[in-house]
Amino acid sequence: MTFRPAIRPGAPLLRRDATHLQVGTSPGIVIADRPGLLPLLRLIDGARDVDRITAIARESIPDLAIPVAEVLAELRILGAVFDATRWSGARRRGLDAEARHVDLIGDDPARLSRRPAIGLAFHCDAGARSLVDIAQTVLADSGVTRLDAPDPDLLVIASRAEPSRGVFEQPVRLGLDHLPVVIDEDRVRIGPLVRPGHTPCVSCHDLHRGDWDRAWPALVHQLGRHTAGMTPPAVDAVTSHAAALELAVEVLALADGRALRTLGRCLAVGPEPGDRMTWQVAFHHSCTCDLLRAA
Repeated sequence: MTFRPAIRPGAPLLRRDATHLQVGTSPGIVIADRPGLLPLLRLIDGARDVDRITAIARESIPDLAIPVAEVLAELRILGAVFDATRWSGARRRGLDAEARHVDLIGDDPARLSRRPAIGLAFHCDAGARSLVDIAQTVLADSGVTRLDAPDPDLLVIASRAEPSRGVFEQPVRLGLDHLPVVIDEDRVRIGPLVRPGHTPCVSCHDLHRGDWDRAWPALVHQLGRHTAGMTPPAVDAVTSHAAALELAVEVLALADGRALRTLGRCLAVGPEPGDRMTWQVAFHHSCTCDLLRAA
């Protein structure tokens, strides 16, 4: 594909002093000025390829003594110029901003091509609706558009307080990957993400808790029955937004094929917006999913 040079994303082109230019301010890349360099840099907008820029420079920048390709190679090494062809294309349509970010941090924008194809479904109660709406908005802005897929790759099960364990029976039976999101008093728990038969499940989580809390098995059978009369949780708006963002980050990691933080783990957000806690969920020897794994 043709190289279309572009100045570093979001970075202004500035004159630093009489002999230097600067690209960006964070903290900025300082470039020694030379005859014809500034007007050449003003041509680098990501829309023109190298041949077109060379032709324009030949006619309109007579004092440019160094070949355009050589200048661009130097600027790419410095991180002042990027290849705009990596930010757009049929498989990344609508993902330009995401691709610029990924390219800027040194990753490959090609990994974003899976986002439009991934299918999601959400099962949530009224108390979790706002958190799910925020996460869905972020996901849509990030290029994940199949948010109500009939054949989802992931089912997100969100609830205010611990849900009835019956909601997990069907995804387990269907072999459907699912991710619990629980607004739990003053924090939000995300995980564990369950791949039935391959990773620890919600029952493993319950059985481990039952090992240190002998009353937990009795409490599990009552979950989801009395939420209508509950006092609303003590999760403020900023913490709820923070949890929604963490949920979106996890879904995007799944879409991009990156490591998942909630695979066999739980992530808790709160009580303060910046508070994070994680813990591992291992297979429990008494859980049927562990028997399936061993079969």
